[in-house]
Amino acid sequence: MTDLLQPHCLPAGAHEANPLTLYLARLAPSSQLTMRYVLQDAADRLGFDELNIDEIPWHQLQPADVVALVAALREDGYAPNTSSLYVNAVRGVMNEAWRLSLISQDHLLKMRSVKAMGGTRLAQGRNLKRSLIQELMAVCAADPRPQGLRDAAVIAILYGSGMRKSESVNLELGQLDFSERSLRVTAKGNKQLVKYAPTWAFAKLTAWLEFRRSQLPEGQADDPFLFNRIRRGSHITRERITKHAIYYIARQRGAQVGVKIMPHDFRRSFITRVIEEHDLSIAQKLAHHTNIQTTANYDVRDDNERRRAIDRFDL
Repeated sequence: MTDLLQPHCLPAGAHEANPLTLYLARLAPSSQLTMRYVLQDAADRLGFDELNIDEIPWHQLQPADVVALVAALREDGYAPNTSSLYVNAVRGVMNEAWRLSLISQDHLLKMRSVKAMGGTRLAQGRNLKRSLIQELMAVCAADPRPQGLRDAAVIAILYGSGMRKSESVNLELGQLDFSERSLRVTAKGNKQLVKYAPTWAFAKLTAWLEFRRSQLPEGQADDPFLFNRIRRGSHITRERITKHAIYYIARQRGAQVGVKIMPHDFRRSFITRVIEEHDLSIAQKLAHHTNIQTTANYDVRDDNERRRAIDRFDL
């Protein structure tokens, strides 16, 4: 930590316009907790471990502090993408500090000049084959509780449309078009996108929604969201499911078929299958990636398939 940067509160009047608060307010609710954690960890590494991040004078950070942060992340074995996440979070706060006239443009440009660590890592994650998805549907169908219908619908929408778990929990009934089999979602960056899902996925969703309506007392309106939290005793609450619940569904249903599954594996598998059965450009459009290289990074076909591709190059 530089000599200039000493733990103390923001200048008088700055609490009402804290750059950290403004930066977090620009993020989607699903990202705010993540970035708050990232910034708290960054602050701890910079010597502010005894302060809450809302009390830290972020505007006093210097380029040398970010360089030290990147070095500490590298030493602890963090991946390049994680380093970028930390650096971008700090940049976001400094952008707000500049907008509040807490730092000069020259200071901001110097902060932006510090790069995260370079390099890449091999893609992680599992390619969920069609047969495995069928097994997951079967274990859900065999579950007589409401969770069986709900979990089948969740998995069908995640795998069938390639959407993120945060997008699925925020879905509203009014965002669905059953005739077009389309779902209008608010994605990363507050972008509104239209995603599509196959007939079988919408059938699973329809089965869940019809069952949910059948459980409502007469005269009560349906819930505006798609997926409900279900308590012990198979009680369907009037509360929206959380991202953590999506994680639990993936892990629990995966364990039932003997496979460790993470929620993002459904998106990875969707993109991989589109690349396999169509091409990279169509996969990019359906994944709504700005950069086609991002789409290519989602290709998680296994080594056996790659070997078979090479074996076809015979003489």
